[in-house]
Amino acid sequence: MRFLDFVRQQGYIPYHGTVSASVYAYFRCENPAKARWFHRPGSYQCAGCAQQCETDSPDGFQIFLLTEQRNA
Repeated sequence: MRFLDFVRQQGYIPYHGTVSASVYAYFRCENPAKARWFHRPGSYQCAGCAQQCETDSPDGFQIFLLTEQRNA
């Protein structure tokens, strides 16, 4: 099974936010341009190379505010 298929089966979805350079420095990433981040509640997983870096810390990941749309 391909790693991307496994990640998706585990409930991860593509992460489209900005990732700080500090995240790549922490993981000693040699090629951040290849990073492909996925997210599920409480976890961020990269599938850009064989290292398959994963963290449960949201530090360095752009936070999205979800807003509820109400009828006025």
